Amino acid sequence: MTLNLPAERPAGYVYADNRAVVICNGLRAVAFNRSQGRWLRETIEVIAEERRATRMQQQHVFGGFADQSGEVVLFAGTQDDMVSVRISSTAFAELRSEFENG
Repeated sequence: MTLNLPAERPAGYVYADNRAVVICNGLRAVAFNRSQGRWLRETIEVIAEERRATRMQQQHVFGGFADQSGEVVLFAGTQDDMVSVRISSTAFAELRSEFENG
């Protein structure tokens, strides 16, 4: 049996569930296991409180900054291969809430 389905590249997104967090810029994506939740949560809190953060855990990098309009740029990946996305302040608040609650 053969299956061939048409597909298109998605727009950028940030996806979180109980197993993973995925940050995709539309071309490439980075996934973090949710077991890294404490490290991710702490980074999100620093971005919220100090308006910028860069955190490293072995070769993994996660961070971001809030710009003057309140939008947040998130970057993630390895030290030599990262992706970045820009999300609204509302979307960032939802992401922050996701990590506060679980």
